Amino acid sequence: MTTQTLKGKIALVTGASRGIGKGIAIALSAAGAHVACIATKAENARSIVDTIQAEGGKAIALGCKVENGDAVTATFAEVEKQLGPVDILVNNAGISNPQPLLKMTEENWNSHMDINAKSVFLCSQAAIRQMKTAGNGGCVINIGSIVGQNAIPQTLSYCTSKAAVEHMTRVMAVECAKYKVRVNCIAPGYIRTEMIDQLVTDGKLAAEAIEQRTPQRRMGSVEDIAAAVLFIAGPGAGFMTGETLNIDGGWTAYGYL
Repeated sequence: MTTQTLKGKIALVTGASRGIGKGIAIALSAAGAHVACIATKAENARSIVDTIQAEGGKAIALGCKVENGDAVTATFAEVEKQLGPVDILVNNAGISNPQPLLKMTEENWNSHMDINAKSVFLCSQAAIRQMKTAGNGGCVINIGSIVGQNAIPQTLSYCTSKAAVEHMTRVMAVECAKYKVRVNCIAPGYIRTEMIDQLVTDGKLAAEAIEQRTPQRRMGSVEDIAAAVLFIAGPGAGFMTGETLNIDGGWTAYGYL
């Protein structure tokens, strides 16, 4: 049984309907947090809420286009109304649609920057306002990617958006330390999720090649990332802010193809 290290904390997870976000939401609940599961449409996150409630946890499902400022403001107000002010924010929502540079559309660029980067600004701003007013500090965890540090062909918009997330983390951490708010980033490597499976199916990603390139010779699991979230959100990381934690099986450390 998971130790209730986050008992009574209010956590909000964007992109909670599947993959990494789903795993994080379930793990936070198991650690004692009350969880707001955010997806583009509320019904997409209801199965996650049902899973949490079946295990005795408390959770709600809300729909929000996290790249829209008005929608974010309304969603955070509703979370505060139903659960209380947010203590833990996990900015997980994201998309990946690889395109070669010379064929990349403006729409592709804009969608990555809006959903992967702009949403981090909007949701962090809303959460930190609540944290500051409540006066109890707080924790923001941004889900970046190792491609924010490593150049991968045909992913310019995705790589750039994730690099922005990592640097936003540092700026926000420095600015918000005075409010006792910690801001950190987790940069996953290749994690086996529905999105990765779809890229493999579409022929845009070679699973076997990725596993061979990774020193641990496997893709990561959702549980690997959820465990890192619990560490950063917990008391053991109380002096950690402005940092990026790579969870990638040694991918970034390994400098050869």
